[in-house]
Parts: sequence; C-alpha cells; structure tokens
Amino acid sequence: MASSHILCHNNVFNLPQNSSRKSSLSSFSSHGSCSFGSKPRFAETQFLKLLVSAKRQVEIVYDPDERINKWADEVDKQAPLSRLTLFSPCKINVFLRITNKREDGYHDLASLFHVISLGDVLKFSLSPSKTKDSLSTNAPGVPLDDRNLIIKALNLYRKKTGTDNYFWIHLDKKVPTGAGLGGGSSNAATALWAANQFSGGLATEKELQEWSSEIGSDIPFFFSQGAAYCTGRGEVVQDILPPVPLDIPMSLIKPQEACSTAEVYKRLRLDKTSNVDPLQLLDKISSDGISQDVCINDLEPPAFEVLPSLKRLKQRIIAAGRGQYDAVFMSGSGSTIVGIGSPDPPQFIYDDEEYKDVFLSEANFLTREANQWYKEPASASATCSPPNDFSHDFSQSIEGGLDYPLPCSPPDRDGCKEVLVNVKTKNKVHQWLWRLSKLSVPVLVKDFLDSEGFA
Repeated sequence: MASSHILCHNNVFNLPQNSSRKSSLSSFSSHGSCSFGSKPRFAETQFLKLLVSAKRQVEIVYDPDERINKWADEVDKQAPLSRLTLFSPCKINVFLRITNKREDGYHDLASLFHVISLGDVLKFSLSPSKTKDSLSTNAPGVPLDDRNLIIKALNLYRKKTGTDNYFWIHLDKKVPTGAGLGGGSSNAATALWAANQFSGGLATEKELQEWSSEIGSDIPFFFSQGAAYCTGRGEVVQDILPPVPLDIPMSLIKPQEACSTAEVYKRLRLDKTSNVDPLQLLDKISSDGISQDVCINDLEPPAFEVLPSLKRLKQRIIAAGRGQYDAVFMSGSGSTIVGIGSPDPPQFIYDDEEYKDVFLSEANFLTREANQWYKEPASASATCSPPNDFSHDFSQSIEGGLDYPLPCSPPDRDGCKEVLVNVKTKNKVHQWLWRLSKLSVPVLVKDFLDSEGFA
C-alpha cells in the first residue's frame, strides 16, 4: 500500500469545498502539502479513498488511537514487571503405589498425579530490599520464614541464576495443610515460575523443574501440563495426556486432624502393599475411566493406623455414597478423602456433629497451556469470596432442591441479610446453608414448610 506521504504529493484531485463527507484531513492540496486535524465528533476511523490510476485504488486508514495504543503496548513490553498474581492449584493422587525403600531412606513410588481446580492465590510485588523476602498470609500457623517452601523456592532461584530480586508475597491460602494435596509444593513451584517471570525468563521450564527437586519431591510435578505419571521419589515426571475428562466432578473431604507424612511412612510395611503393576492401573484408567478398583493408595493402611477416624470416614463415605461416587480414596499421605463423580459430600457430613469442622470443597481436574501457568477457574474464584450480588449468587447456587431464594432487606442486626428459604430436600438445604456459612457476612435464615410439611 502506498504511504500517506506519497499520496499527499501526487496531483490526484482536490476535495470539493462543500463536500458533505468530512475527512480527518483538515486540508488537502495538489501542490504537495497536507495536514491532519482532530478526529471528527463521533471518533470514527475515517477512510480517504484516492484513485491513483485507472486500474488501482488505494485506501488510507488513519487512526491516531491505534498508533497510540501500539506505542503503549510497546512501552508495556519494555517496562519491567513489578507485580504478578498467580493461581497455585493443588493435586490429587488417583493411585499411589509404593514400590521400594531406597538406601537413602526414601521410598520409590509410582503414581498418577493430576492437578485440580482447588488452589491458593499468590501475589508477588518487587521489594526495594536486596536482602530479604517478606511473606504474609491469611492462614494461621503457616511459617513465614525460611521454613516456608515459597521462601525456599525464591532463595533457590536466586542461587541458580545469580539474580537479586526480592519480593513482597501474599499467600491467600485455600488449600488446607496436612491434606495430602501438595499445597505447599504447588506454592513453591508457583514461586519459581513467578521469579522467572520477573527475571525475563532466564530459566527454561525444564530447568525450573529440575531445580525444584532439590527442595521437594512433589514440586517438579507442577511443571507438567497437569497430568503426569510420576516415579522415583515423585521427582521423575512423565507428562501424559489427561486420562479422564477434565469436567469430572469430585468432592474433597478433609477432617480437622492431619496425618504426619513421616509417621505414615514410618508405619508403612512393604509386604502389605498392593502388588498391582502401576502401569496397568494407568492403562485401565485411560481406557475405562476411574473406578474403585484402580484407585489404590498404599499409604492408606499406615495412615489409618495413625488416624483411625480417617478409616471410619472413608468407610462411611463409601457406604453413604453408593451410586453417587465412582471411587472414594485418600490422596497422598492424607488426610483428604476424595469422592470422584459428584461435587456433593454425603448427607451425614452435615448431620453428624463429629464432622462439623471438616474442610469441604468441590473440584474438577485442571491442566495448563504450554508456556503459561495454571489459570484459576471462574467457578473457583466465585466460591472463594462473597459475591457482589448476593441474590444472584443465591439463585445460581440452588439446584432443584430449593425454591427461588428471596433475599430481603437487612434486618436490624448490622451486616445481616435475611433469606427466606422454602425447604424441599434436607440434603440440598444443608449444602446451601453450609455454603452460606462460608461467606464473610452472617446470614439469618427462616425455614418455611413446603407442601409436604417437611421443615
């Protein structure tokens, strides 16, 4: 296409003075000069079509906004990164075989690891300090010093690359600790990824994965695409295609008590573990999907010795969830029990006082794109914070078991919202009330009888 400079210096034609079609050119002369004026009142891109020859028509598009946006994009690309927010998802072990005890005291394992949609959020900002990272969190009991894997990961990155970036980090913790979900390992992997972004990508993903094994066996997995067959201590990661559909729902149920990984391995007896070939388990899952017989976890028996109530919880979930779950199993070294096939926990979780303090979450499988970190699913972010539109969230949360919820004006109590609920099924009501209890505003609920008189 000819440039505007060339066209402005060609004797093509003169614009009529009374032309009803205004141009973004304030003047146009056949004597070789032209000047650009301000954009028209509707800020629409103007087209000046010039007949250059009998055989060719050239179109000029002049849009100052587009040029400015391109300049701004270029400045953004060149500007150093100062802040970054990343999702830090956890994982489950669909099966976990312990195959051998090594001379170094560790155990060899073979496991199908898969990332799921439950996760923490990490916020990084460059710190002016050149000597120390600063970590904060919403979770009590989480160490904020060099014992934390996030700080260990940042120290490791500086050691490997020679960079001197230090950070302010805030950890918005949603994954419970001591759950067998790899929340801390995911945080470390996310911190390594973030440090690499701030440094302009000095390291490859493969290097980050290899380095991470120095501070944790499960950390390298998170540099996979989200599904992997892991061996060795867990640090030997073989990427695989997701063996099951990503939208399969699951329910995560974790009692308040945690299992000590060291204590679980201490009680492990290799002669009592399964003898099923883990590759056969992987093949069967890939061909037939997830079922109870393939979800083998050799750490369940010793974990149940450490925490007998965990064994009872699993047994009750299986008994109550017949027809609801395709498989029920413990993840990692515990203490989370996973129910595959439904996002809802069984009814006794809501009814039994023993389980009033359990952690509950629904989740799906999750993967990531190459050269990108994991993205937080919209549903996950929506359930982790109180909605702006209270009534809209209520209407979206109810499924069949409740009539349309009717939020009213807040009563006299400050910060309360009054909700009228037409009860139809006890299970749905309890699920709904449990979700309300997780919001950061107190809720006053009035129950009304339905046509069958069930309250």
